[in-house]
Amino acid sequence: MDKKMYWKGAAALLLAAAAIGIIWFAGRQWRSEKPVTESTAEPSRPEEKTTEEVPEKESTAETEEGELKETEGASDREGTEEETPSRDSGREEEEMEEEEQAEEEYRPPVVAVVSDLHYQSRSITDFGKAYYDFVVSGDGKVVQYLPELLDAFLEEIIDLNPTALILSGDITMNGEIENHQELSQKLREVVDLGIPVLVIPGNHDINNHHASRYFGSEKTTGQPITPQQFLEFYHWMGYDQAISRDSASLSYVYPLDERYWMMMLDTCQYEPVNLVGGRIQEETLVWMEEQMEKAKEAGVTVIPVGHHNLLPQSSLYTTDCALENYQEITDFFESWEIPVYVSGHLHVQRLKQHDRREMPEEKLGPGAKLAAIREAEDAGEKAGGIYEIVSDAVSIPPCQYGEIRWDEEGNMTYRTRQVDVSAWAMKNGSDNPDLLDFENYSREYIKKIIARQIENKMDPMTLDFLDEMTGLYADLYQDYYAGRIIDSKTVYGSVPWQWWIRLLPESRQVREMRAMVGDSEKDNNYLYLPISEEN
Repeated sequence: MDKKMYWKGAAALLLAAAAIGIIWFAGRQWRSEKPVTESTAEPSRPEEKTTEEVPEKESTAETEEGELKETEGASDREGTEEETPSRDSGREEEEMEEEEQAEEEYRPPVVAVVSDLHYQSRSITDFGKAYYDFVVSGDGKVVQYLPELLDAFLEEIIDLNPTALILSGDITMNGEIENHQELSQKLREVVDLGIPVLVIPGNHDINNHHASRYFGSEKTTGQPITPQQFLEFYHWMGYDQAISRDSASLSYVYPLDERYWMMMLDTCQYEPVNLVGGRIQEETLVWMEEQMEKAKEAGVTVIPVGHHNLLPQSSLYTTDCALENYQEITDFFESWEIPVYVSGHLHVQRLKQHDRREMPEEKLGPGAKLAAIREAEDAGEKAGGIYEIVSDAVSIPPCQYGEIRWDEEGNMTYRTRQVDVSAWAMKNGSDNPDLLDFENYSREYIKKIIARQIENKMDPMTLDFLDEMTGLYADLYQDYYAGRIIDSKTVYGSVPWQWWIRLLPESRQVREMRAMVGDSEKDNNYLYLPISEEN
């Protein structure tokens, strides 16, 4: 090989080696100096992409199952950490709302009060002459329809659904055992419907020597009941549910609710013999004192109920109505700041506040005492004593009973209701015209009673005026017993009154009508006692 060719081959090898070196060096520089563009940003940081964008479940997909669940639980807890306080807060709000709702749901009691049912069973009569004589010689009780009257009344009570039904004595005609048996069965139906019934005896109900049966032409002696038998008939009407019972009488305390107790007082005297008048025994007074102490500790209001009246109420009925020791009992009630006492017995609807003002002895006459009271009122003096509600006899037209309600603040309202016998008769499909028009029947019934009492005292020539005269008496009678206002000018200016004055001026009926008018200057069917009112 010549030299020339040798050098040409060597130069080519050097050039090839240089080219390879330049290419290697340039490639290395390109890799290290290449600019970061948008398309190459993520691939240049693969580890950061894994930690930021891959979900946790994906990052743990290849771990143990237990580890995966723990990771998921952690994720759930992390997601609910902010919700937990809101649940606790909501629970507290719910509890507060429940407490407020419990307070709002307190329902003050509603009490129905009925007196002098004088229930008469038809099992002790054959409706003959003896029974007829008994009916027409009565004082206005609708004896013939007392079972229907009771049924209508109890149906109204069921509809009213009171906290309790209170029977304040004289629940039977004359305490006959048959009357007690039948009455207790009817009352049991009300109790079975969830309405508590509270019973106390009246002077007609125990050891009554007037208990009778009416068969044939003459009445015969009936079978009265003893105090123990009274308990046997009615122990489930207040006595079994009482929080305290008096060992000396048939008195007891029944809790209406956490705010009110009914003190059911046995005011009757039936041992060793039955008396019309009432009295609270000294032993019972001791028991009453103990109950008032307990009530004070419990912070409850006590409402006493008795058959006999606490205060003298009527110029028509002036004897055997108020308790024999009424002044002592009045002082006792007022010393404990008892707002109201509920009674019956009088048969007349009455509302009265005890006047604690001192009245001179010489001013005890009705006219002078009234003038003294008005003078004291003009001077700003207030009676300030306990109120008495006398519930009239439901057995005498217009057949009323009372309703007592309290509001949440403790204010008390009393009003009367009239048993709607006609509506009951129509609802139950009766075809008896007396029951379907019971109001008119009641008026005519009273007229017949009065007519029988006076027709033999009148000249036959004047009997034409009998209907007008008895009509006036019947109207006054119903208004008086119902406790309504009677306008004296209207009565004394009427033609029937003039006939009474001309024909029977000295009669018992004229005296009674004068007393009715004199006692009826105000309405006695509504009473509102605010809790703030001083007794």
